[in-house]
Amino acid sequence: MKVWNQLKIFTLPQNFEAISSTLLLQGITGIELLPQDQGLTIYLPADQLTHSWQEELQERLQKFQVQPSQYQIEIIKNVTWNWGQQWQPYYHASRISHFMQIVPPWQKELATSPYDLLIDPQESFGTGEHETTKLCLQALEQFCPPQLASLIDVGTGTGILAIAAAKLGVQKIWAYDLDPVAISVAETNFHLNHCQDQIKVRTNSLLDGIDRQVDLITANMLEEPLRQLIPQLAPHLKAQGQVILSGFLTEKTAELQVSLQAEGLKMIQLMQTPTWGCLVLQKQGEDVHATNL
Repeated sequence: MKVWNQLKIFTLPQNFEAISSTLLLQGITGIELLPQDQGLTIYLPADQLTHSWQEELQERLQKFQVQPSQYQIEIIKNVTWNWGQQWQPYYHASRISHFMQIVPPWQKELATSPYDLLIDPQESFGTGEHETTKLCLQALEQFCPPQLASLIDVGTGTGILAIAAAKLGVQKIWAYDLDPVAISVAETNFHLNHCQDQIKVRTNSLLDGIDRQVDLITANMLEEPLRQLIPQLAPHLKAQGQVILSGFLTEKTAELQVSLQAEGLKMIQLMQTPTWGCLVLQKQGEDVHATNL
């Protein structure tokens, strides 16, 4: 059991969505409601809840039109927080489409479709219920044909997109994440879904040092690493290969499209919610920088 710092944000309910989106941009996915809808609370390791982290949070909140006068922050240090006892009661099966839902392993009896995903998020790696994850899963359903040969999932986290790809019939999947703890979480979920033989997983920074081309790349991550990934996409795609990208705000869509077009990637679909965007793109022309595998 770890010792954490708890951060409470007291605010009105109309600010919950903006604050939740801001926390996601800060890398936080485990967000709870305070009693009586008083606000939101999160738990962070002590070394992460720094003064600079709080300043960045406040700056981002202002960009979402949430002013300092509209919320109050309280920090409680050295909180003993058991993830299983505190978070599991709030995590339930979540339907993505007619064919697919996300199911926690402690409710596995609800997984009745071969496309259902058993996901154990473990601590702060996210439940898969965020809008960006849902957008990526819906895009996968639409653009991943049966028996697709190969796919790379960059920033795999819980492994949810790689698992969905395996269940949709992708034959070879590579899943990468910079965080070794995320790799461990993903491996657990691959075994829960009996797809560990389809997916090769390893610690890696974006696509650095990867020498293969695939039919489809998925990446659901924060905007900064997403921008770093853009120049690496086309060289790792086969001719006419496709990319599914999310994790960026809708207001950034046009700007990202320009960067992606400059790298030889043409948008074929834009999926979005009022806050978040998901781009599906296709490689234009030929590329010889990587090896087809």
